[in-house]
Amino acid sequence: MTRTITIGGIEISDDSPAFVIAEIGHNHAGEIEKAKAMVLSARAAGASAVKFQTRSPRDVYSESEFNRTSNNPQWMDRVYGRHREKLEFTPDEWTELFQFCRSRGILAFSTPFDFKSVDLLESLDVPAFKVASGDATNTPMIEYIARIGKPMIISTGGCSIEDVDRIYDAVSKHGTPFVLLQCSCIYPAPSGVLNLKVIETYRRRYPEIVTGLSTHSPEIYTSLAAFALGGRVFEHHYTNDREWKGTDNAFSLTPETLKELTHGLDEIGEALGNGRKYCFPEEEPYTIERRKKLVWAGDLSAGQIVGRHDLAIKCPGDGIQPYEIADVIGEQVLADVSAEQDVLSSDLAVGSKTLING
Repeated sequence: MTRTITIGGIEISDDSPAFVIAEIGHNHAGEIEKAKAMVLSARAAGASAVKFQTRSPRDVYSESEFNRTSNNPQWMDRVYGRHREKLEFTPDEWTELFQFCRSRGILAFSTPFDFKSVDLLESLDVPAFKVASGDATNTPMIEYIARIGKPMIISTGGCSIEDVDRIYDAVSKHGTPFVLLQCSCIYPAPSGVLNLKVIETYRRRYPEIVTGLSTHSPEIYTSLAAFALGGRVFEHHYTNDREWKGTDNAFSLTPETLKELTHGLDEIGEALGNGRKYCFPEEEPYTIERRKKLVWAGDLSAGQIVGRHDLAIKCPGDGIQPYEIADVIGEQVLADVSAEQDVLSSDLAVGSKTLING
């Protein structure tokens, strides 16, 4: 069964490079020019795509949650709901932002947090939808998106395997292609809760589904490890400046660290190879230099029978290999040979024995 998905014309599979999403989210603080600047820097750093978040706060939060207050210096307003509203773009601004991304050849999509936002993003013809961990049990919205038929990327932070099975069933019955991301709902997430081996569990349990990691870590090492485990889609929060006001900037990757991540993933992808064991043409001369061959340990006269003491094993390995020594011992020498000369098949009166590399 083929494990593959295509997002915005980019095919992602076990044999493909990593698909790296720069999660700009709301790090733009509601400023469209700041968002555009991050789009450009993320693309320059090697991101495969950029992603935002789209909410209708009054549709997402209960009245008590909307009106919750805090003196959090990273909020845009003391009232949580108003803080969220100040981070949102208008429909016209969303149109402008996605047109900007298309004009620059940058793949862009967003995470909707409510049905109204799904409709908005679909009206903007986004190439894919991201489902946040907070909606992993929101089967009605998951199926609402799945019916559209565009690729989905679904985070599974805080989920049980039964929750993930429910996601799998809900999306699969619509025939919609999707990606499952291992995730932890802690911001930022310490290494001890990342549980990267879940990626292997997903690969066994859902053999046709591309997997990956959504992480809220300012470090890149766990994503490199996740790639080696078989993950191919990676989502990191992203900012141009960790000092900017906002709840996610402090643990986001920067242009420098994103570039380091994409370079590292490319290097690991190349280093993983194809799983077949063979000698590469590039390593053959070095292999021969370091390997050994059979040479004569001393002078022998024609007609003598070769004994083990007549053979030495020395570099380089451009002759009869040591593992063939049993095929030489007991044979008769056809002509005089001298110490340090290579043992050649033409030196021997080979009877029923066959030299593998003679």
